[in-house]
Amino acid sequence: MPKFDKKELKQLLDKVDAYDDAYYNENKKLVSDAEYDGLKDRLKTLSHDFEPQEGSKTDEKLKIRLDDALSRVGAPPPKDGKWKKVQHEVPMNSLNKVNLPAELGDWHKKCGGARELFITEKLDGISISLRYQNGKLVLGCTRGDGEVGEDITRNVRKMKGVPHTLSKDFTGHIRGEIVLFHSDWKKHMPDMANPRNAASGISKRIDGHQTEHLTVLVYTIDGVDFDTEVECFEYMKSLGFNVPNFHTGTLDDANKLWQKYMDENRETLEYDIDGLVVRINDRAKQLALGEENHRPKGAIAFKFEAPEARTIIRNIVCQVGDTGQITPVAEFDEVELLGAKVKRASLHNFGLIKQLGVNIGAEVLVERANDVIPYIKKVTTKAPDTNESFGIPEKCPSCGAPTVRVGEYVICPNKSDCPPQVLGRLNKWIKELGILEWGESILTKLIDSGKVEDVADIYKLKVQDITSLERMGEKGAKNLLEELDKYRAVTLENFLGGLCIDGVATSTAKAIIDAGHDTLDKILGLSVNQLESIPGFGEKKAQAFHDGLVENANRIEAILNAGVSIKARAKGNLTGTSFCFTGSMDTSRTLLQKMVEEAGGTVKNSVGKGLTYLVIADPNSTSSKAQAARKLDVKLLSESDFLDLVKKK
Repeated sequence: MPKFDKKELKQLLDKVDAYDDAYYNENKKLVSDAEYDGLKDRLKTLSHDFEPQEGSKTDEKLKIRLDDALSRVGAPPPKDGKWKKVQHEVPMNSLNKVNLPAELGDWHKKCGGARELFITEKLDGISISLRYQNGKLVLGCTRGDGEVGEDITRNVRKMKGVPHTLSKDFTGHIRGEIVLFHSDWKKHMPDMANPRNAASGISKRIDGHQTEHLTVLVYTIDGVDFDTEVECFEYMKSLGFNVPNFHTGTLDDANKLWQKYMDENRETLEYDIDGLVVRINDRAKQLALGEENHRPKGAIAFKFEAPEARTIIRNIVCQVGDTGQITPVAEFDEVELLGAKVKRASLHNFGLIKQLGVNIGAEVLVERANDVIPYIKKVTTKAPDTNESFGIPEKCPSCGAPTVRVGEYVICPNKSDCPPQVLGRLNKWIKELGILEWGESILTKLIDSGKVEDVADIYKLKVQDITSLERMGEKGAKNLLEELDKYRAVTLENFLGGLCIDGVATSTAKAIIDAGHDTLDKILGLSVNQLESIPGFGEKKAQAFHDGLVENANRIEAILNAGVSIKARAKGNLTGTSFCFTGSMDTSRTLLQKMVEEAGGTVKNSVGKGLTYLVIADPNSTSSKAQAARKLDVKLLSESDFLDLVKKK
């Protein structure tokens, strides 16, 4: 095993713990996607090598932190968008990724060295979930954060490759990607930067203009079970869908195909791809491997190498994030990378600026990580007038407060009045509770008008407070307040998770509650030592949480005084059990999942270790998912069996 550096692991965890909460749980981007992906990739590599020393409590805690840091995915749809928000019945999760043949080999070993792999193109488009009821299309929903997307059905109906009525009586979900074929791009919208950006914008046009030029390719299905991925693709084709090119073969075949696509095939396709997807063809074996960080272990994204270009930095601007972190952004001479014109890239933090030697006038190498996010890879020629790097701002560019240096980061300490931070706290609360319609647009207007400074203020708003804002009518104001009223009673984990305490996510709060500290008063009374004894908490995390509660004491009191109450965790006859639902049911999956939660149980999205029940149409099924469940000693229930179980007292 390679030499393992625990110090590096701890340093990465300190960064990623905060980034995961902000990016996945708060929709806040503290760093660019490129730097974030790089940190997560390094963490994943370390996780493969890290073997806790037997009997070492320090190593056990470190392993828990590592697992927790790699457990979050998602990006919510815009709350101020015009499309209806929809809760996915089947979550649209992501894949883990690798960039090199050696990394693919490591994944293959972890999968037991499966003989036959299923290899298909990784489409570079917009994820879409199609729901069919008795063979008829009833919903087309964007991915969103994987849990909640946007209903764009009326646009999807106009797209190529989407049958309105199927040849078979199918009920379930089919997942795919909205793409713009190159021929359609050149013919109908050649002025747009690239097919992916065009597909993204056109697919969500309210008037549906040009959506008929978009195409949907599909690659997975929920509602029917298959022995192999090949059978799954052939079935989707038989229903009238288009699928990306696919192959079967060995690990060596997958590596050769990846290289061939980069050298030749990629340029000949009618649509954009940014890699390959490699799966175990045997679906029972694939599903039995379970998930890692909400991503299947039996499938992997095999990404292509990123393109790069040289350019000159002309300016560096400083932007304030909603946690107060000040991020430098480089503006440079425009370059084109894979059809996209790029002229800005985040420099992440001032430590990196110094490390790279970045300054205005420097020649740099710009790369598009994952074929999407631009970032500065290195300085090729230093700025002609200076050998120094760009300086650290002494004042916050948003509120003018003196800045504070925290390691390699620069922070605005003015949490109470700095506008981006005020907006960040409100956004955190809104997202944590899942309150619809309250987007940044309305929150910014309320902040600018002086009507709202913190979470408690929004619960005190009246209709006239909102109608006094520009372009806000009485109907819209009433809708906003009616939606907000649904969230006056919140769970303890949502309440704590929504306070915007640095490094604290809902999962953090759940860990504390699961340890027996199940009321707000109990949690407020915990010492740092008591927090540190909770699984998943180290010294730094315990101290940060404790300090965060102290700093937010007045806010907590104000929120409660504004009429927000904390509701008790649901307890019932399903407490301590977990359920996964698969296939078509007479009752909607959303309602079935709600029954579980109201009875104190837990819903899981896939078959995996620790699952108690798999609810399936036929408990005697020999489907891949059923076989995977039996291998893991998961009990299979029919829908009627499940309903009987819920009713038991």
